[in-house]
Amino acid sequence: MTVAAKSQPGLITIAQAAALLEITDRYVRKLIAEGHIPKPQRNMVPLVGAVQGYCRFLKNEERRASKTAAAADVQKARAEEIRLRIAREQSKLIETDGAVAAFADCLGTLRYELEGVAAAATRDLGTRERIKSLQNEAFGRAQRKFSAKKAALQSKSARGIKK
Repeated sequence: MTVAAKSQPGLITIAQAAALLEITDRYVRKLIAEGHIPKPQRNMVPLVGAVQGYCRFLKNEERRASKTAAAADVQKARAEEIRLRIAREQSKLIETDGAVAAFADCLGTLRYELEGVAAAATRDLGTRERIKSLQNEAFGRAQRKFSAKKAALQSKSARGIKK
């Protein structure tokens, strides 16, 4: 400890403050310039003032960082909302329920239209039943695939995932 420090209790040098706070002398001077730490008197700063000033500075930085992160989250959400609105206006995005209903309607119409094909194709009842059976199997496969795709779309929609 220097002679000056012994003669002025409660004061430490800028170098000692830097060592105590685990920062550089230059950073201590920056904190002094910004008003976080009291101004030095003959290269000496109050010990309590240096510690309290540094703590206030850290709290302010933490608060500022938190506000910045929150603002970035809001900005990101707004950008996503705008992107979705533009996509909807350009008909690049449709509601999942509307797509499912339209596809179900098309599948139902196709099944209805093909219902009479077996009867129109042959008078043989055995062949008719075979054709109907094959059609029903095909529609069953299509229905299972449609149901799986529908569930996947609804799952993505519920989680907010882009489709």
